[in-house]
Amino acid sequence: MIDFPHLDLDIKTVLFFNQFCGKSTFWDTLLLIFLSVDAIRTAILVALTVGIWEFGRAKKNIQARKRVIAILFSIVLSLGIIEIMNAVIDSKRPIVTYETQIKEPIRSYNTKQLWKDGWVRNAKHGSFPSDTVALLGTIACGLFFWRKSIGIIAFLFVLFGGIIPRLYFGLHYPSDMLIGVLIAVLATFVVEKLKFLDILGNSLINTYDKYPYIFGTLGFYLMYIIADKFILLRQLPLWIKAMFQ
Repeated sequence: MIDFPHLDLDIKTVLFFNQFCGKSTFWDTLLLIFLSVDAIRTAILVALTVGIWEFGRAKKNIQARKRVIAILFSIVLSLGIIEIMNAVIDSKRPIVTYETQIKEPIRSYNTKQLWKDGWVRNAKHGSFPSDTVALLGTIACGLFFWRKSIGIIAFLFVLFGGIIPRLYFGLHYPSDMLIGVLIAVLATFVVEKLKFLDILGNSLINTYDKYPYIFGTLGFYLMYIIADKFILLRQLPLWIKAMFQ
């Protein structure tokens, strides 16, 4: 594993945002919900993506449907890069390295379990780069290519719903999330330049229209997995290993 040192500015930024944690039940709860509840954070951007597909289907706009296919390929590329980097780079979360300095939120009855069972204190899950922010950033970038106004709103949503909570609770350094966003943008541009995807997009759309029930079902399930941050695919190897131990 490669040890990744963070800059002093990284640490100071985390501690600056975290100083407000534990002072307001309202803000602690709101940001904890954005941190822990994928149905509010990731699923909203996924729903906007599905909306593009339905718009394209209803208006017979093939470019709209190709945009969704491009977003899906961009997600695969960006998260593939992230997983490789996570596997070779050792970077503990700020909440682990600076545990005595990181403030915890005011936990009401409804948020205790979110804080306890979430990714918050999973020391084994690396900090650099942020896969969640990369996922959100990839979708937002794809939405920007579709409609600039929707894309700008999506990026603001990523800032408030994805980036700020991670600084507020000491889960990521700014550089973790900056690199995640840069990878998302890079993956989107790479996919845009791959001409064969245009042909593949036509093939996928024709197949979908030929077997709408089968591919509609598979499409819904795929979007659900993405909205759930691929937790199923991440945990499946561990579950299979446990079954055959």
